[in-house]
Amino acid sequence: MVKQRFLTHFKPWLFAVTRVVGLIVGYQLFDKTRTYFQYAPLNSVDVVAAATVALLAIGLLCGLWAWGEWCWFKLRRLRRFCSKLKQAFNNRRRPRTVRTSRSVAGTMV
Repeated sequence: MVKQRFLTHFKPWLFAVTRVVGLIVGYQLFDKTRTYFQYAPLNSVDVVAAATVALLAIGLLCGLWAWGEWCWFKLRRLRRFCSKLKQAFNNRRRPRTVRTSRSVAGTMV
């Protein structure tokens, strides 16, 4: 009961704090790396431009992925047709013997 109540009340808060602390620690590590390699500090415009480019790149990749899935979905009839054509071509080259349920020798008189 106590564990469930604790998780109900503090789990969302714990995730929110973890995200914020993760962002702060990540930025501090980025800043330490930048000062170690002696890069110039970033302007707000640079950060916004990088975020915009990253957002556009992710949007483009998601759009290409969706377009590819749409094409794959639309081409299923063509794939089915090609599969049947391939099967028919293979059957023509290697005809299969037809098997009957009764023996042929027993019906001959």
